[in-house]
Amino acid sequence: MLINILAKKSPLTFEEYMELSLYHPKYGYYARGSLPGKKGDYITSPCVHKIFGASLARQIIEIYEILKDKKDFLIVEAGAGQGFLARDILEYSEKKGYNFNYLIIEPFPSIRKIQEETLNNFKKKIIWVESLEKLPEFRGVFLSNELFDSFPVKLIEKKEGKVYEVWIKVKSNGVIREILKDIEDKKIFEIIEPYHPFWKEGYRTEVCLRIEKFYKILSEKMKEGFIITIDYGFPRQDYYSPERFRGTLLCYYEHKVIENPYFKPGETDITSHVDFTLLRELGEKHGFLNLGFTQQGSFLVALGINEVFFEISERTWKDKEALKFLIFPEGLGTSHWVLVQAKLKKKLEENLRGFSLNNRIYLLYK
Repeated sequence: MLINILAKKSPLTFEEYMELSLYHPKYGYYARGSLPGKKGDYITSPCVHKIFGASLARQIIEIYEILKDKKDFLIVEAGAGQGFLARDILEYSEKKGYNFNYLIIEPFPSIRKIQEETLNNFKKKIIWVESLEKLPEFRGVFLSNELFDSFPVKLIEKKEGKVYEVWIKVKSNGVIREILKDIEDKKIFEIIEPYHPFWKEGYRTEVCLRIEKFYKILSEKMKEGFIITIDYGFPRQDYYSPERFRGTLLCYYEHKVIENPYFKPGETDITSHVDFTLLRELGEKHGFLNLGFTQQGSFLVALGINEVFFEISERTWKDKEALKFLIFPEGLGTSHWVLVQAKLKKKLEENLRGFSLNNRIYLLYK
């Protein structure tokens, strides 16, 4: 059982606890085949309606036309869930006369099996690899939807005027107790330094250090292309705002939000919002240009999701409600942001279509 493994490793950082709870190869949340959707613990945009993936396909087609050397163009997706996004992108692209190859990074066999069933009609176009390290060099698009929010994070707390890292002690009977230890990694202070003097007593938040390795490897693999990141999060000045004193850590279990990250380890999804300023910094550090940043609703509207709606939906009441949920503030339209970064041999002459209505990249430089 996972609790016994945690007890043997105790004491451990919250980051280590989150990694084991989500990614242990046998007892972790994702190893169990846990996925979004009506039968899962949460909903993501590809689960809402196929117009989401079809609209993204429009952006990918534009990118394909921008890249002059198209012979090895590849769409790469990590965190592909059931494979709905891949299916919807390929279906729409094919409808428009484009024949793209698609690669999915998926470490868990149980999830890959589900993806293979979803993508049965495109099995000749899709290949799977187990990790980013096994990704071949490519030219094209790296796509993720709600990927970085599941990266393990450092949990920190301010107490008596000092900032500490949260560690946990685990007993084999399931009792989990938090302890505070001095922060040893200087990178944490590099990120929070301008903000923590203004935090009140008991302030909690997260710092994600795992993403840098991901960007480094991706930079080595991508010869030329674009990164499209869709996730919920904030620019850094909002992320570490004094008003956000409980941080962004959330857990999901059977479509319920659970604030206790120690509730049913291995059976509960644990997430934290994305620091998009960090992604901007890592992009620049590893050779990517930061091209655009806007909310999901604005991005999809700029891509013509209304036109896609009339193209491929049956225009039922459910279809209309799905469209609203994807673009309106009461749904995912403002909670989720889109960041596009690129490695290019030639300067991009104008904004990508997805940012033609709104580009708020300046928020990531404050």
